[in-house]
Amino acid sequence: MPKSERLCSRKQIAALLDKGTVLFHFPFKIFFAIAPASDETSCCQILVNAPKRSFKRAVARNLLKRRMREAFRKNKTNLYDTLQSQNKTIVLFFHYVSPDILTYEQLESAIQKALAKLVEIVAKSGDNAACSVD
Repeated sequence: MPKSERLCSRKQIAALLDKGTVLFHFPFKIFFAIAPASDETSCCQILVNAPKRSFKRAVARNLLKRRMREAFRKNKTNLYDTLQSQNKTIVLFFHYVSPDILTYEQLESAIQKALAKLVEIVAKSGDNAACSVD
């Protein structure tokens, strides 16, 4: 995932958690914010999280985050196409909530369904954005 697609700004993360819209799709709690497109940013920025409370060992957390990023990378094209056609950007935060480590196939399936739901939301948003994070 290129640097432009990573959500790194603490201000943006805090604003997303405070003002963003929440979508729950097991095993993820997804925080997102849709905004009008600007030239300097990518059309999508993403942050993935596997909590230390549920997974004490860093190996397990890193495994889950690797799997989530890879599943997103492989399935992001439909979302990107919709965002570009609507001239929007989206900021995503995938928070893993399952107490178990799911297989890659299960994670990929869940991300595909979640991204399909996000595509519907972006398509419905039309002129009005769900939430703006600056």
